[in-house]
Parts: sequence; structure tokens; C-alpha cells
Amino acid sequence: MVYKTQIRMIMKKNSFTLTNISMLVIVQLVLMGTMNSFAQEDDKFGSNPDKCKESVSLYREYYKQKNYVDALPGWRWSFFNCPTATKNIVINGPTIIESFVKKNKANPELKKAYLDTLWMVYDKRVELYPDDKGYALGRKGMDMYDYAEEDYTDVYNTLTESMKTDSLETDGYVMMRLYMAGMKRLVAKQIEMEVMYDLYDEVSTIIEHQLKGTPDEKDLKKINKAQEVIDQNFERIAKEEQYVEMMAPKVEAAPTDAALLNKVINMMTKRKWTGNDLYLNSSELSYKLKPSATAAYGLYEGYAKKGNDAESTKYLEESIKLEEDNTEKAEKLLKLAKVYGSQKKYSSARSTAQDAAGLRSGWGEPYIYIGDLYLGTTSSCGDNACNQKYGVWAAEDMYLKAKSVDSSLAGTANSKIASCKKYYPVKKDCFFIGLEGGATVTVGGWIGVATTARFAD
Repeated sequence: MVYKTQIRMIMKKNSFTLTNISMLVIVQLVLMGTMNSFAQEDDKFGSNPDKCKESVSLYREYYKQKNYVDALPGWRWSFFNCPTATKNIVINGPTIIESFVKKNKANPELKKAYLDTLWMVYDKRVELYPDDKGYALGRKGMDMYDYAEEDYTDVYNTLTESMKTDSLETDGYVMMRLYMAGMKRLVAKQIEMEVMYDLYDEVSTIIEHQLKGTPDEKDLKKINKAQEVIDQNFERIAKEEQYVEMMAPKVEAAPTDAALLNKVINMMTKRKWTGNDLYLNSSELSYKLKPSATAAYGLYEGYAKKGNDAESTKYLEESIKLEEDNTEKAEKLLKLAKVYGSQKKYSSARSTAQDAAGLRSGWGEPYIYIGDLYLGTTSSCGDNACNQKYGVWAAEDMYLKAKSVDSSLAGTANSKIASCKKYYPVKKDCFFIGLEGGATVTVGGWIGVATTARFAD
């Protein structure tokens, strides 16, 4: 070995002091590391590195030209003899093999052989690159769905494993195909209805999480499409009476099963079945076991549907106190603001909406609501034809703010701003107090904010 020769040379020139020995060890480790690196580099090209490099280079050129017939031999040799030479081998493989699946759709035997190879390529990617497991299984499962004929069990299991791996980051199309595969299995009587309810709860939770993030345009398109297809399929089987009939005995038999209770609450909340006694009962049982944001919110919804305003408001306030997720808390605060508004507690409604906006940056809905409050109550905030319309200007300020912080609300805000202009006071109504356009005024009554005078042309 080269490094041993170098060490012997150092030993002849130096006495065995502690420093010299340390230097020898360092030299040995460095040289061993370098050689190991070279060995690992050679290993990835297999037992015939030259042939491997040639095959990879050749197939890649044909692949770039979409000439999959001529790409196949070089790709096949690389896949079976040096699959670690480049990740492109397992990335490009499905495209090449699927082209032959399609070419041989009239030859069942050959088509099946290519499909088996396709599944093998995806499995090899999972083996060699474990971090790609969720993605690779997702792609495999979606391809399996496209080529399945009768039994969708393997499709369902593969896509389930993909979702289990990627969790909240699961691709939208993977969830869509998974739910469709579940529907196929339901029709074939291979799974029970309850499984489909549970699956809907799981995928819709993931979709809600992704929509609350900031998906790019491509991902947003996927998520929206997945939600549309999943909801359409779920509507075919979702019946409130059937669900209650299925779940009520389970709740009665296990009233202390927190997971079961929360599952029922979440499902019935999503489906807006909150007026049902099962919903309120499950929420009450869950809250008694352990007060939580979910259980308290369930009680709010349940009592609200029954018209019990005092109890519903109390539990919505409790849910907000217990909520740990700021996005969820912001949504609930806006709901509470609207409850206060309906109770004519306008100052509380405004401050609660402002709290909601403070928890979620870039969200304009609370300002739209405050603007609506101003516009709806402006006539009670003055004592003459002029100052009774000051609130119109304050409302317009809120709509302008809403679209300035949240561009997605521009259409809604602009429509409301156009409505405000229709209610501007005319100059003659304000002539007697000498008010000119551009002057700063303070809105009277509960609104009490400063705004700028504006008049219709």
C-alpha cells in the first residue's frame, strides 16, 4: 500500500515522539480516506466501469432525443449492472419502460412483462434512495391505477404507503388516485364504508393543511383538482343518516374513546352535519374527557345549530383559548367577531377581527368584515345628513386595506368600494358645515375613527 511506504519513510526520519506518532496517524487516516473515496467512486460504476459509463452516456443521448427504442439497450445494461452510476437511471427508467408498455398494449404477455419491469424500477429507486420513498411509491401507485383492470388492492396499498410516508406533504394527485382506488374497492366489496369515511377525513385534513400554506401555481392546481374529485366521489356515498346509524352505536359503546369521538366530530364538522344530536353528544363527551379546542368548537357548532346563542358563544370563546395553531385561531376569532356583530356588540366585533388579522399576515378577510360593520351601521353614527355618512368613507378605507394586504381579495374589495361610492354624501349635504373634500373628519358613534372626506362627482 502507498500510504504504508510513506509512513515508513516518515519513521526513518523521525524519532518516536508523541507528536511524530500523532502525525503518522493523521497521515494514515487522510490517505485511507482518499483511497476509500476513490474505491467508492469506482464501486458505483460496477465491475465494468468503462462499459457502464459508455452505456449511461449512450442511453442518455437517445433519451434526450425521446428515442426510447435506441435508449433501451444502454439503459437496461446500466440498470442491471451499475444502477448507482447516476440517479438518472431510476428517474429516466419509467419513461422509457412505459413507452414500451404503450407500444405493446395489444400483446398482453409482453405488456405485463414491461409492467413488471416498471414496478421493479420504482422499487429500485426506493431501495437506492430511501428519501424518495414517498414520491416513488406515489408515481408507482398512480401508474398502477392507470393499468389496473379489476383488482385495485395493490394500487390502494401502494398509494396508502406513499401517503403514510409523505404525510402532510402528500402529492395532490396521489391522494386523488388513492381515493378513487378506494371507491373501486368499496364497489367490489373489499372494504367497508367506514374505511372510506376515515380516508376522506385523512385526505381532506392534508388538503386543508396544504391550502393554508403557500403552494405554487402548479401545486395549487393539483390540490384544487384533488379536492374536487375527492369531494365528488365522497358525495356519492356520504349520507348523514347512514353515517349516524354507523357511528352512533360505536360512540355509545365507547364513550371514553377520545380518538373515536374526535373522528366523529371532525367528520361531521367537515360535512356540516353539526345539527345532529350525535355531533353535540360526541362533542360533550370529548369535552368532559379533556377540554380541547376541537371539542369546544364542536359544542359551539352544535349549540349554534340549536339556536342556543349563549352556550355557543361561550364554547367558541373557550375553543379560541385552547387553540394552539395560529391559523386556526385566526379563523375562529373572525367567527367570534361575526357572532359579536350579530349581537350588536360592534366594538367587541371590531377588536376581535383585528386580533384575527394580527395572527395571520397577508389575510384581508377581517378588514372586509370591519368595513361591512362600518357600512352597515354608519347611519346610526351621526345626527345629520352629512356626518351620518362618514362611516361610508371609513368602510372604504377598510376595503382598500383588505386588498392592499391580500391581493386575492381585490375583486371582492373593488366591488365593495364601488358600492361605497354610491353612498357618498353629496356636497350640498355638507355645505352648511363647510366640509371640503380631502379634509380629515372623525366618524361619530361607536366607529370613532378618523377618515378623509370624499364626495361624489
